[in-house]
Formats: sequence, C-alpha cells, structure tokens
Amino acid sequence: MDSLRKWFTFSKGERVAIVSVLACIAVLALAVLFRPTKVSLDEASLHNLDSLLALRQAAMEEMQRQQTQTQESAELRPFPFNPNTMTEEEGQRMGLTDRQIRNIINYREKGGKFYSKNDLAKLYTIGEEDFAQLEPFIVLPETTRREYPKKPSQSEEKQEVEEGKKTTKDIPRVDLNTADSALLVELPQIGPYTAARIVVFRDKLGGFIDTEQLRDVKGMDAERFKAIQPYILLGVSSVRQIDVNRADFKALVNHPYLNYEQVKRIVNQREKRGIIKDWAQLEALLGEVEPVNPLLEFYVKF
Repeated sequence: MDSLRKWFTFSKGERVAIVSVLACIAVLALAVLFRPTKVSLDEASLHNLDSLLALRQAAMEEMQRQQTQTQESAELRPFPFNPNTMTEEEGQRMGLTDRQIRNIINYREKGGKFYSKNDLAKLYTIGEEDFAQLEPFIVLPETTRREYPKKPSQSEEKQEVEEGKKTTKDIPRVDLNTADSALLVELPQIGPYTAARIVVFRDKLGGFIDTEQLRDVKGMDAERFKAIQPYILLGVSSVRQIDVNRADFKALVNHPYLNYEQVKRIVNQREKRGIIKDWAQLEALLGEVEPVNPLLEFYVKF
C-alpha cells in the first residue's frame, strides 16, 4: 500500500507541470477541432462555383435553342402578298425569317420572277409547311406567261390578218357577251389567239357594257378594232358585279380595272375602318393611288 502511494504521490512542482501539460493538450485539441480547414473550404467553393457556371451555361444554351427553334418554326401570319413586289417589312410582318426574306429579294434582284405560286416553293428556304401556309395568300396580278396563249409569231400574226380578210356577206354579227372563241374568229382580222384573249378579258371583267372596252384587250390595235366594229354588238346581258365588302383579295385583284395597290387599300379599309358604303367613298379611296376607270362603277356593288 505504501509502495502504491509512493508511485502516485507528486510534489507540488510535478502537479503544476502535469496540469500545464494537460491544459496545453486540451487547448491544442480544441484548436484542431474548431479550426476551419482552408483546403476543404476552398475545394467546396470551387465546386459550387463550377456548378453555378455549368447551370448558367446550360440555361443560356437552352434559351438560345428555344429562340432558334421559335424563329425557325414560328407560326406564320400571312396576308395577301405578291412575291414579285414584297418588301422586307412585309416579310417580317408575315413572320418570315431573315433568310427567307433575303432569299426572295435576292432571287428578284438576279432577274428572277415568280410566274406561279409554285415558283415560291422552289426556293430552298421555303419548306413544305411554310409554303402550305403562304400559298392561299400569294397574289400574282400581273399577266403571266401562262395566262394567255403563247404569243404568235410574225407569220402567225400575218396569217390571222389574211384570214380576217373575209367578204362582207360571210361575216356574222357577234354578241360580245355570249360569243365563244370559235364564233369570234369569224370576225375580220381576228384569229384564235386574239379570240382567246377577248374571252379571257370578258370573264375577268364580268361582261362588256361598251364595245370600246375591246381596246383594252391585249393585241387589239386600232386597225383591228375598226375592222370588227361594224359586226359586234352587245345583247341584253346582265353584268356580273363584285361585292367590294365581301370579295376576297384574289377576286378583287383579278378584275381588269383594279390593281394591286388599290385592292390593298380596299382590304385595309374593310379591316380597320369598316365597310365601304358607296361609289363616292370607293372612288376617293382608290383615287389616292391612281385615276379610277369610271366604268368600274358598273362592276361593283356594296
């Protein structure tokens, strides 16, 4: 017992030393326990920063992809237009992409012309879905290469004139509003080409109300008109009128006495300001573009 007590009995100096050592150990232990690990924090910060940058990049790529997809596949907002005269602003209003607008304009600047609706579909930037939306709104008011029979050669024109030199007793009286091309060729200096043009013009016009209107037919010069004038007449026939407040753009622009810009004014008036009430209002509206043919009054209704 005495031997054990000898081993566990310390002097005052030893006790102070032991307590000091234990205190130092405790302080070191606490310092290690609560000291921030700089390397760990730096690694965590870098990891978080990398994650944020990756998320930001992914968000930007997704937004870019959606914008591109929206631009390429956005639903078009077409309205009646002529690809031969369409401006960049009109293309943007319809929802065409910049590449599509540039393609159409470049095609025209290089001498190209749209003769039919299908010509627009041949452009590489106009896909099938886009063309399906645009096709009902394409308006080609100009006389195209397929609207009339091919232009006769000089020999064919001469043959028409020679065939037109018939004796008076062989020439019938012809009603311009009912005669077909087979009957019209019986007139002096009228061959199949000119006869076909008269029929096409009459159908677009809605019927003749004055023989002088024949002068508006392509190829009807003063000599031919003078030759046939004694043999043409206008029977009792009602003129086919067109309703300016109900007819669509294509029907209006197809009339010989209305041009593309005038029809645009009619449509804009109907959509933005209401119906056109009478001839005076229509004449004033169209006259802002160019002089109005006074005969048009007989072919419109309100």
